[in-house]
Amino acid sequence: MDIEDFDEQLKKIEEKQKDAEENLGDVEIRDAILEKAQLYEKHSKNEKAVEIYKEALKKTIGIGKKMDVWFYIMSIYIREKNLPKILETIDACKKLLEEGGDWERKNRLKIYEGIYNLLIRNLKKTSELFLDCISTFNYPDIISYQRIVKYTILTSIISIGRSEMKKKVIHNSEVLSTIRELPDVKSLLDTYSKCDYKSFFISLTRVLDDLKTDEYLAPHRKFFTREIRIVIYSQFLESYKTVTLNSIAQAFGVSVEFIDKELSELISAGRLTCKIDKVQGIVESERIDERNNLYKTAVKQGDHLLNLVQKLSRVIDI
Repeated sequence: MDIEDFDEQLKKIEEKQKDAEENLGDVEIRDAILEKAQLYEKHSKNEKAVEIYKEALKKTIGIGKKMDVWFYIMSIYIREKNLPKILETIDACKKLLEEGGDWERKNRLKIYEGIYNLLIRNLKKTSELFLDCISTFNYPDIISYQRIVKYTILTSIISIGRSEMKKKVIHNSEVLSTIRELPDVKSLLDTYSKCDYKSFFISLTRVLDDLKTDEYLAPHRKFFTREIRIVIYSQFLESYKTVTLNSIAQAFGVSVEFIDKELSELISAGRLTCKIDKVQGIVESERIDERNNLYKTAVKQGDHLLNLVQKLSRVIDI
């Protein structure tokens, strides 16, 4: 559509708005303002569109209708990847929900919030939100169901344990009904559940190639690669007290040099709880004693509390 068509349509809408202001009511005025905002949005005049959508909010009555306008605004901010504005809009919608919103719009907000958390790399929160509404998903205007399933699987592998994965994802009927349409992701999930690490790495390579052009995950591809490898290495190592570097390399289908370098970097960064004995060529897992850790934390916090009480008693004595 060229500039002349835009100007012609804008003129018609403004005439409609003027007529509504002179002869009709707030509902008709609001509809005309929304139509104008959508015209600006269609022509990628996003700043002006947001301004007009906010003008429409002033003429909007009812929590649901107001949330719908905020959703129009949210869609623009998501396309622009404007993170502060997305969060601001999510907060505005949540305040409206506190006043009483319906189930459909609450679920719609979860999709937008899940996308926001995907953009800021909060994969655990993304997984929680998408898992919560995947069974009732009906928002193809926001994102396709295939992509929701893909993001749910990828974020869940990183953020939830194996037992939860089996219950919430691997045996999820919604996932099973769609995953055949995502062959690379299906292969990744299958090899993950079977602990077939060599095949998992091959599938992961294909998934990562696909993520190069992904609207939301492309900028975080490197981060995602590291996080998913940490999960898989941890899963493999928790089965052993000690294991040779050669055995790990064979299991993952890579060279000993590669696995040595990879594990060394992750151990140094504190992301894997094990150590490498280069002389013997083995990796020793260091089991985390949760009970002992809780005891040490309680003692440390208790000492801190006693110090605060002693300081307070000295102040009171003075």
